[in-house]
Amino acid sequence: MKRCVGYIELQGKRLKYYVYGTRGGGFGVEITETCIEKAEKEVSQSFVTALDLAERLRRCSVFPANLNEILEDLESADDSD
Repeated sequence: MKRCVGYIELQGKRLKYYVYGTRGGGFGVEITETCIEKAEKEVSQSFVTALDLAERLRRCSVFPANLNEILEDLESADDSD
């Protein structure tokens, strides 16, 4: 399953945000800038958690090149709580 959660236009580029995966295999987020440039990473066993994260990434205008860095920052923030 792959579901588009939205897109934004920024600096003349169109960024698209997706959630993908299965219940048995887990869910991830994907950001595409062009059909060539994209980033994806599995983030949760929960579809709702992955969907919420993809929406946050879209609202904050995260580019594919920054996905891993943002996810590492979020994990670090969760670990420090």
